[in-house]
Amino acid sequence: MPKLTNDAPREWLPLPPHPPLMKPLALICTVALFQTQLLLALDITAQGSAVLVAPGQAEIGSQTATVKQAATLAVAPAPTVTVTDEPVKLSVDKPVGWSKGTRLRGCNARDVNASGSFEPGSLEIRRTKGGEVLKEGEDYLVDAEWAHVGLGPKSRVTAEDTVFASYRYSLLRIDTVQVGADGKATLRQGQPHISAPVPPAAEAGSVAVAHVFVGYRGTEVKPEQIWMISEPASKAVTATTPGRIPKTLAKLKAGQPVTIVCLGDSVTAGGNASKPELRYVDVFAAGLRERFPQAKIDVQNLSAGGSNSRQWLYPEKFAYRGLKGDANPARFDRVVAAKPDLVTIEFVNDAGLTPALVEETYGEILKRLEPLGSEVILITPHFTMWRMMGFKNMREPERRPYVLALRDFATKRNLALADASARWEHLAQEGLPYLTLLDNTINHPDDRGHRLFAEELWGCFR
Repeated sequence: MPKLTNDAPREWLPLPPHPPLMKPLALICTVALFQTQLLLALDITAQGSAVLVAPGQAEIGSQTATVKQAATLAVAPAPTVTVTDEPVKLSVDKPVGWSKGTRLRGCNARDVNASGSFEPGSLEIRRTKGGEVLKEGEDYLVDAEWAHVGLGPKSRVTAEDTVFASYRYSLLRIDTVQVGADGKATLRQGQPHISAPVPPAAEAGSVAVAHVFVGYRGTEVKPEQIWMISEPASKAVTATTPGRIPKTLAKLKAGQPVTIVCLGDSVTAGGNASKPELRYVDVFAAGLRERFPQAKIDVQNLSAGGSNSRQWLYPEKFAYRGLKGDANPARFDRVVAAKPDLVTIEFVNDAGLTPALVEETYGEILKRLEPLGSEVILITPHFTMWRMMGFKNMREPERRPYVLALRDFATKRNLALADASARWEHLAQEGLPYLTLLDNTINHPDDRGHRLFAEELWGCFR
């Protein structure tokens, strides 16, 4: 059962001003202090297929790890899987991107194929098992990034024929660098996964100080694959706002009935949670019921995969999948009909909105909820694959205009904000590449990612 916490985020304390260096002795002391700090810092570097851990010390939250002697830790290469004679039917669609063509099933990350897992050049398609080899570019086409195949321009087979594909694909893995009480650094190898590997916890009596992210087909360790752990999750500071839903909180504390509508897209619908009870909406609801056991809490999930807020507001202008009337689930009148005390709003699909459109669109949402007296919690979106956000790596801070505008909108209107984005940004300080929490390698979080949403929502109920 999820646990709620009343602990407020800890704020950083400003450093005291440095005294002026007026005397040589002060300079000597300052240099000595700087050198001591360097000696205490923990240094982990990449060398070939290993990581080198130098003597030093690291403080991570309340834990201290001291490496007493240098260690060279060998990192195993990324696992490769060979598939032989997988029966497939070649799609008539040209294989382009994540949605077109026939998927090679070994690369499947639940709802799509894992981007980059396929080993380019490894594919061989035959008419029959052990039979004639078909020719790429003529008989069939392949999108190597997404491991999708389709009929070629001069194919000798049809979409109705079953052919047999043999190929290789790779898995991901996260290993943990740990330091024991004896000062020895060792490496714990994680379990491979097609898209969302989980790092192993440190052994009893040891402290995890870094993770090594082993990418697809990785054989050597590069510096960017070393993820130092500088802070635990408990130290994450976000812009989540407690106290801005007073009417809802008062009802919950009084044990009165409360209706909450969770409005959103495929993430709110539960995209890539392993089971319904681990969707963020369900985790959030379970935590609320645990904290307010006397209240009758009705949490309604009103979501539509692939939708955005403007489709819900203006279905006639921005049609959702061409559906009309009651056949269209993305209608704001469903929200109004629920007469909610509180509405939470999550739309990663709004990420293309300009600040002006954020003001216009979310202002309209507030206008429609005003007659109901509904309170609102805005949820900033999680991180998605790099190119969707315009990022170049997994360590970049949040800078999407939509997210910054949403935070600003909440501040100006004194609205509650569940800042999931900042929580995902902090993953880098926890030594976790955020991409490994995207189960489909694009935009759907795994169970851990869903829980981050719930935790930030709980923060609004303090």
